[in-house]
Amino acid sequence: MNKQFKFTDKQIISLPPNPRNSKSTESEYSDTQITGLKCLIGKSGNKRFLFRYTYQGKKQSMALGKFGDINVATARKVAQKHRLTLLEGKNPKSNNDKLLHMTMGEFFKDHYLPMIKKRKKTWIDDLYRWDSILDKRFALMEYRDLTTIEVQKLHIELTETLNKYGKPYAPATCNQVLMLLKSMTRYAKELGVVEQDVCKPVKLYKLNNARTRFLTKHEVKRLLAECKRYSNKTISGFIATLALTGLRRSEVSNIKVKDVDIKNRIIYIPTTKTGKPRTVHITDHLLSFIALVPLKRSNPYLFASKVAGKPLRCVRKTFKKLLRRAKIDDTDVCIHTLRHSVASNLVSSGVSLRLVQEQLAHASIASTQRYAKLTSESLKRTSEHLSDLFQ
Repeated sequence: MNKQFKFTDKQIISLPPNPRNSKSTESEYSDTQITGLKCLIGKSGNKRFLFRYTYQGKKQSMALGKFGDINVATARKVAQKHRLTLLEGKNPKSNNDKLLHMTMGEFFKDHYLPMIKKRKKTWIDDLYRWDSILDKRFALMEYRDLTTIEVQKLHIELTETLNKYGKPYAPATCNQVLMLLKSMTRYAKELGVVEQDVCKPVKLYKLNNARTRFLTKHEVKRLLAECKRYSNKTISGFIATLALTGLRRSEVSNIKVKDVDIKNRIIYIPTTKTGKPRTVHITDHLLSFIALVPLKRSNPYLFASKVAGKPLRCVRKTFKKLLRRAKIDDTDVCIHTLRHSVASNLVSSGVSLRLVQEQLAHASIASTQRYAKLTSESLKRTSEHLSDLFQ
């Protein structure tokens, strides 16, 4: 394929990924209209624009942005601006003084946050992690002053820092904060704010994602009984829906009144973690909770919060209260435990992993196997059966 041609958006889209067996990390194409304008394509198919030039005998380059965030016309406009700067005898990078001295707080609010709002469904989680953890530590630091040692120090110290509940941050939370910093710094490098990715050498903590704590069917029954008795039917209905469907908290939170079809007994979930819509059957038991949820005219959500037009999201305190009332040990129990419990109890009762995968909308059967651990009673029966074979 010709590596030099007049760039168009259509042609850039059609360019193939860099071959996986290639020695180079990225394949490079040159625009014949603007000298120095390049399109680099990685082995995963990611495409970005670069401006290459020579200043005072030294070869240099400037990142212009990812294809998709900017198009060919914008890349040409920026590259042409840099060429005019060169003709004036100046280094284009010298015009980037504002970028070079940008603080991490400015970069997050002015560049990173607008970008992830378009790309990431859970951008609100990154905003929370920045505001609650990273802002007070890095907001006023110039991004170019960030070092690998600073990042490593933060990652270690977080495990000894108390969160708002008075407990040290879990390794998973520490990893999420580190992943935010890694993502920010990669994007900062693309835009030319930093020259090196100082976060890359810092390793994530190894996690054991195999959950062993779940609610037995008797515990779930007691919890649902307490939900029935609880006065706030919006919150109790929210928790009951989690326990009776295995839906994710975000999926239940985003259910709108128009998504509930009582006549055909289905709930339509337009957006899931896997990106595919799905439907959930409404059983008589689930209907007995949903029917009691008060609806608000000014709020489109089934489980409406006190804030106008917003869905209910946090039910942690009430969930813990209902666990105590149901005389359930809440050690290592969180709201996501209900989803895990659905899988575990279904598998223990003989439902196939494939059907459990469908119920939980897992993209891979491996995810179902990780969540749906057999109960200790099931393991005991298996061991007894094995012993009986040899007696």
